[in-house]
Amino acid sequence: MAKKIEQMESGQPSLKIVPITLDHMPDAQQKTIVELQLTMATSSINHEYASIEFGGTPDRQRQEELLAYMHDCRTKYLEAREVLERFDPSAVANFEQDLMKQKLETMTEYNA
Repeated sequence: MAKKIEQMESGQPSLKIVPITLDHMPDAQQKTIVELQLTMATSSINHEYASIEFGGTPDRQRQEELLAYMHDCRTKYLEAREVLERFDPSAVANFEQDLMKQKLETMTEYNA
């Protein structure tokens, strides 16, 4: 997966995910892989933002809601990861490395 961080019109960083292309696979499998990668990326980023909000809210009820949401994000991530790993375990490792780099770069700017 190639990474690219662009700036939106507002000046905030925008994460652009460029999926791994698997030319040797049929289009239907490629679409499935892209959807799984998108699920992993979206749920991972959503989990990070919820974690940031959790750390900044004193409201106990909101914290409980965020904990449930983060649990759902993690579950979706792990389910997608499990399916993607069946296609190509090394692609999962590469995808997760790129995702971690993107999160570190994006979240660092968001928290600054």
